[in-house]
Amino acid sequence: MKWLHVYTEEPSAKIIFDTLLPKILPTDVFFSVYSHQGKQDLEKALRKTLPSISKIPGSRILITRDQDSGDCKDVKKKLDDIILGNCSCPYKIRIVCTELESWFLGDLAAIENAYPRFRAGVYSTKADLRNVDSIVTPNNYLLKAIPEYSGKETLPKLETAENISKFMSLEFNKSTSFNFTISAIYQLIA
Repeated sequence: MKWLHVYTEEPSAKIIFDTLLPKILPTDVFFSVYSHQGKQDLEKALRKTLPSISKIPGSRILITRDQDSGDCKDVKKKLDDIILGNCSCPYKIRIVCTELESWFLGDLAAIENAYPRFRAGVYSTKADLRNVDSIVTPNNYLLKAIPEYSGKETLPKLETAENISKFMSLEFNKSTSFNFTISAIYQLIA
C-alpha cells in the first residue's frame, strides 16, 4: 500500500489537491494533504512532522510552495536542505511559479466553467497568457478577469480554488509548474 502525503503552503492548495488527487491516484494509493499558513509554517512542519510521517510504510511525500518573488532554485534548495537527512521515504519538491493562481490561468476552460460570465475565448489569444507561470501576480490577474469578482479588492482564494479546481484538466493545462507537479505525483506513486 502507498500513501501520498502532500505538504502545501496554503489552504487553497489543499482544496486543489483534495479535488485532483482522486482523479490521479489509483484506488490502492491513499493520500493526505496538510495545509499550512504560509512559508514559515510549512518549513516548521517539514522539521517537526515530516520525519515521523516519512517512516510510515509506503509513504511518499510531495512538498509544494509558491515561488513568489524568490528564485526557484534557491527556494527548492532551502526546502531540500530542511528535508535532507530527515526523510525516510521518496519525496519531491515542486515550486509553484509564481503563485498557485497561475495553475488556474493555465486552464481557461476551467475558469469559464466555474464562472460562466468569463469568456475563455477572449483571453486565449492574449500574449501575457502564453506563459502563465511568468505572470507576477496571477491572483490580481484573475481578480480583474473574472466578471463575478468585479468590485472586489482581493481575490477570495479559497472560493476561487473550490470553484475552479473541480473543472481543471489534467492534460490541457498551460502552466509548466502544474504539469511538473502532476508528473511528480505520477513518479512518486510509480
